[in-house]
Amino acid sequence: MDEHMKRRLDKQRKLFSQLGITLDALTIHEKEFSMKLRGYDAEEVDTFLDSVIKDYERFYATIADLMDKWQEQQIEMKELKAAAKAATVPAPVPVIKGIDPMDLEDVIMKLEANVRQLKDRLPRTESYL
Repeated sequence: MDEHMKRRLDKQRKLFSQLGITLDALTIHEKEFSMKLRGYDAEEVDTFLDSVIKDYERFYATIADLMDKWQEQQIEMKELKAAAKAATVPAPVPVIKGIDPMDLEDVIMKLEANVRQLKDRLPRTESYL
């Protein structure tokens, strides 16, 4: 296994353990089943497990992407709050072509609600919260 794949699987394991998920793609891939006289078709089981592995990889990519976006939003919110505290006179809201400032506020409020929902779903003992 190459170094890049090993690092990726380590990151996946760490994130999954934080979320309370016990299986990862490598664990599923390396699982060996004992053979019985009237057992399941090994090829059918392998095919099914391959599809489970692909789903796990998609779940991991989605979760990692959402966590990255959440962290970026947290940084942006801190910067905006710091800028707001530093400003003595409120600056006019810049008008971006086609975007209403009130619509932008609604989007921000929805994003903050989504972040709160994500926080509620994650274990509270983790250091990243």
